[in-house]
Amino acid sequence: MTREEISWHIKVSKSKLNKLTFVKSGYVHSPFISQFAPVKKHEFNSSYYAMYSLVANPDVHFVTVLSYYDKKYILKCGDPYLAGMLTDETVENLVNQTLEKAESKNKKLPSILRASFKTTPRSSSCSFNQKNYEQSNDLCEHISNFLSDLPNEVLDNLYTKYTETLHGESTNGLSYDLQVKFDRYAFKKHILLEGDKGSGKTYAATSWGKDKKVTELFIGGHEQFESIDFLGHYIQKKSGDLAWKDGPLSEAFRKSKRGEKVLLIIDEILRIPKRELNILISALSPIDEKYVLRTGRALDSKNDIAMEEVIKTPVENLWVIGTTNIGANYAVEAMDEALIDRFKPIRKDTTQMELQKILMLKATKRNFPSEHVSKLMDFYSKMKRLETSKVISKIVNIRHLSEAIELAKNPKEIREIIIDSKLIWVERDYNGYPNVEQLSAVEAVIGQVYDC
Repeated sequence: MTREEISWHIKVSKSKLNKLTFVKSGYVHSPFISQFAPVKKHEFNSSYYAMYSLVANPDVHFVTVLSYYDKKYILKCGDPYLAGMLTDETVENLVNQTLEKAESKNKKLPSILRASFKTTPRSSSCSFNQKNYEQSNDLCEHISNFLSDLPNEVLDNLYTKYTETLHGESTNGLSYDLQVKFDRYAFKKHILLEGDKGSGKTYAATSWGKDKKVTELFIGGHEQFESIDFLGHYIQKKSGDLAWKDGPLSEAFRKSKRGEKVLLIIDEILRIPKRELNILISALSPIDEKYVLRTGRALDSKNDIAMEEVIKTPVENLWVIGTTNIGANYAVEAMDEALIDRFKPIRKDTTQMELQKILMLKATKRNFPSEHVSKLMDFYSKMKRLETSKVISKIVNIRHLSEAIELAKNPKEIREIIIDSKLIWVERDYNGYPNVEQLSAVEAVIGQVYDC
């Protein structure tokens, strides 16, 4: 079943059976789809099950299952795999066949699949099984009861759990490869995360920090950046006295010196003038396993000469991720060789899987159905083809699509926001008017996706 088909069944399912008592429910993963599946069509799937017992006889169980795989939903009343009705040899064959087909990056997948075996007791129900994955109008009464109880978030949760587990991704929205790289270099080697505008560089850095529960500090780079934007400056209090206000770099050193694990994100690092970036060269050059920063703050004086504050922090407590656009289209400086030696350059491009994951997280947070994410992904794919074929030169990025979800008051308004955004992706002629051919191409894509 498609998302629309299963949603229709949920909407019309009003059958509550007084003879059933809810026992428990949960999420599982398994390699077994359907007893009607063709040979070797065993796909990895995520499932949500609910177990009921008969009021008249609590020893009689009814286990219903909703499974998701590859954009399809399947309903079952009882499941031979989860109920442990298969032999160990059959289970091993199912797991191996599923692993061969899955091409998963998650090394834990084999153990995850085997762990779900015998999750539920054997069902005493009618063994309804949605044949050939197609929509079925005649659901058994147990499935109807199950759907009437189904929590609203289950459909989106199944999608999320499926993609996270199959592709080895964490809930922070990072791709598997980038997660591995961040984990590899965290608090050992600073990272320069480069990529096109709107490719999710800053999102990736902040998501990793939140997931690891480290202290995050942020610096936004720009052409007018000065040393005080790094270090800090004096401000006047109401009393007239001067007080020191830390800049983000000084704050990062101060907190990491106290023992906090600090991630300092320097956004658009190459927009900062070289003379100011030289502060980082000195600060990120370890001396006896410590970073050393001269803040410019005056402490006690001796012979009328102020003593400058020096903060030393353990190397293992401070990590810097700088993000930057690369290429002639961006107003960025070339990084000094002395500074780039202190960073590991890593390329961050937008993958469709990562983009879909990010949009799903945002849609779930807003309680928007996942079909709106599917439309945005369709729009992205079609616009990408326009850019690849040189019809347009500006790309649709994560920020554009994320804003469509974040700014919408309701799911239907996403379409209107995309329409309002069309000028973002077209160039202007000599007089400043939108390029007619490009505008027409973008409007055609919007019309195809949103039937307008």
